[in-house]
Amino acid sequence: MSSDTKNVLRASLCAALHHTPIDKITIKDVVGECNLTRQTFYNHFSDIYDLVEYSASLIAKEVLENKADYDNWQEGFYQVMVLIKDNHRLAKNVYLSVYRDVMHKYIYEVIYKYIINIVEKQAVGMNVDSKHKHFIAHFYSLAFISLIFEWVENDMKEDPQELVNELAVLVQGDFQKALTKYAV
Repeated sequence: MSSDTKNVLRASLCAALHHTPIDKITIKDVVGECNLTRQTFYNHFSDIYDLVEYSASLIAKEVLENKADYDNWQEGFYQVMVLIKDNHRLAKNVYLSVYRDVMHKYIYEVIYKYIINIVEKQAVGMNVDSKHKHFIAHFYSLAFISLIFEWVENDMKEDPQELVNELAVLVQGDFQKALTKYAV
């Protein structure tokens, strides 16, 4: 039941985000949309941003599952961009909010976990210090986030597949080169 209630609240938040920026949505708006009480909300989440984080983590897991390897990262990145484009208004309402920095931080954490997993898999059999692995994952996480945020800021006019293909040209081999450089 707890999971069902969380998903009802999540759906209510998503519905509200299609027409209202995140910093204008209240708990009252969320629970009113799904006919639950504020207490029910607080039984599951501490605030709106806790609900946003929960929602984003479920979406990220669903989209990126089975894509955390070097051969499939492009498909994962493409799926993230398609999801954002399919939810254009929702993405813009989050992007244009005063809490964009909070979302940036959260998205960074999600993408970083995804990329560090790829780096770890690529480094198997190599003696690479964890400091260097984390630097590589940090670099690519920032690059991916910057591309996504710039794309959203420009109203997602560019084709996600073309962006992913351009990015792939830059990434091909660089991952392995970087790991090889740092291998002892």
